[in-house]
Amino acid sequence: MSTVFKNTKVKEVVTETARLFGIPANQVLLVKNYETEMELDTGLDILALLALKKMLYSAEDHLDNAQMREAASSMRVGGADNVQGRRAREVETASESI
Repeated sequence: MSTVFKNTKVKEVVTETARLFGIPANQVLLVKNYETEMELDTGLDILALLALKKMLYSAEDHLDNAQMREAASSMRVGGADNVQGRRAREVETASESI
């Protein structure tokens, strides 16, 4: 597994892939297709598991960010409602006193 990350051909492919997709090279996940393999290779299994782990972390980050955006949006809306409600009460109080 450790030789995969040192292989110059792999580095070139990772760099080119990152450039084509416009993403950082550390976001290019290395995996091997087992379609023609007769036996599993622990080193390759680890690459697949590392890729899966990274995908799960990215998904979790995305969900956390979406949740924070939603919370911030609802706070802004709630804040605007409170200001509008307070203004409506002030207008109502002012009109009663006239």
